[in-house]
Amino acid sequence: MKQIAMFLLFVLAGCASQTPTEPYRFIIIPDTQNYTKYAKNQDNFVEMTRWISENREKLNIVLVLQEGDLVEQNEIDEGGGRGYGDQTGLQQWQAAKRAIRILDGQVPYVLCTGNHDYGLRNAEDRRTHFNTFFAPTDNPLNSDGRGGGILREMGFNAFGARTLENASFELTAPDGRRFLILSLEWGPREQTVQWAKSVAARPEYANHTAILLTHTYLNHDDTYDTSPNNYPTKYDTHDGQALWDKLVGPSNNIQMVFNGHIGGDQVGYRVDTNAGGQDVHQMLFNAQFHGGGSREQGNGGDGWLRIVTFKEDGRSVHVQTYSPLLDAWGQEAWRTDPANDFVFTIDPIR
Repeated sequence: MKQIAMFLLFVLAGCASQTPTEPYRFIIIPDTQNYTKYAKNQDNFVEMTRWISENREKLNIVLVLQEGDLVEQNEIDEGGGRGYGDQTGLQQWQAAKRAIRILDGQVPYVLCTGNHDYGLRNAEDRRTHFNTFFAPTDNPLNSDGRGGGILREMGFNAFGARTLENASFELTAPDGRRFLILSLEWGPREQTVQWAKSVAARPEYANHTAILLTHTYLNHDDTYDTSPNNYPTKYDTHDGQALWDKLVGPSNNIQMVFNGHIGGDQVGYRVDTNAGGQDVHQMLFNAQFHGGGSREQGNGGDGWLRIVTFKEDGRSVHVQTYSPLLDAWGQEAWRTDPANDFVFTIDPIR
């Protein structure tokens, strides 16, 4: 309780008095493969989502976004060893499900797929068990099967099925801002990009604040990532530059992009202007190389989360980086450097 109280003082400083619109928050979960691939780390992932669930009302958490690579290996029959984990593909998917389902009925969430979620070990092809473990109606706040929830549409995957690998969501925030969230598969295919572009361009979304969630897009040096071109799926993929050129840049409403995947210092940020004259805030956030990295001595990534706070003025967005695991362990739980704690502004509510 002491830790939660200290957290609230930190993020809600200056907000003690009631205001017409209280701040609300998105939580970003980066790549989780190093949690799921080791049996000893799986509870760390559980503790991260449990913290979100336990604090959703206190912190006004309205949405959770996960950036892909839920698992390290989609379909191996035995633990990889040598830094590749000790769990089978099935056990890794079960661990991811065990952590994410804590949010079911508590807060809407949007997941995307990463390269490690496909093929045998690492995007050798576009087969994935993602759809076996994550169905549209798992979380009634996403879809209750009767038209309720934030899920609006699913696009086609590589095998012609409509799945959550490519999906659009609509969320009306407490201040009335309407969000359109587009979640796209690893290395989106041409069909996927054109589908997402058509959704974003629909008249009913003209005044929405659109967000792109995809596994890889921005590098740690703030350039666009080209790594999808190095995988076996490269023959029909779009890298970060292509996604900007074909989808984000030509849009009139995409104002934020979130991705993981990349190493280095695992954070990046750049601002460019889309065709509608809006600033597009593009953010890399990853943590898989922290806390011992991917080797056996690692803890999965130190439990880092991104807290994205939409402030009372209706325009300011405060990005913070916090670890409930380190907080519980009595260690420094905040990153306060400019790459991990910063403010930007988005267009007024329309």
